Amino acid sequence: MESRPHSVELVLPDTGADLSRRLQADLDLRADAVILHVYGEADAYTRPRWRAILDAAVAEAAPRGRLVVDVTAIQFIGCRPILDLAERAQRATTGGVRVAMFNPYPGVIDRVITIAGLSAWLPVYPTLAAALAFAPTSDTMTR
Repeated sequence: MESRPHSVELVLPDTGADLSRRLQADLDLRADAVILHVYGEADAYTRPRWRAILDAAVAEAAPRGRLVVDVTAIQFIGCRPILDLAERAQRATTGGVRVAMFNPYPGVIDRVITIAGLSAWLPVYPTLAAALAFAPTSDTMTR
């Protein structure tokens, strides 16, 4: 039986009120995973906050071994924030944390990840259940 999620607010360095309004996030803690829900805009302006959010989420996911990034409520995400996420996913993998993305609306995010060859490090799933069930093969992890 899976434990019920426990939502927590991320504790982040002060990045200013404007950045905090433009990019928000919260975590759902589960027994075997952390789900990072992001809201707003991840762009060049909010990038410092985006990176702090990702770092905090990966750290929280470390004891659980799995992080799912839910982008269903993000209004905009630039290419560089996608690369930031993929870089953190790659580093997290070496630390034993599997990272996946939940995006029910295929589009630009999926294309950027595929074109950049990042699918091995940052798989995208159309449902939260599929993202939570993600278990990479050893071949995927060594690419």
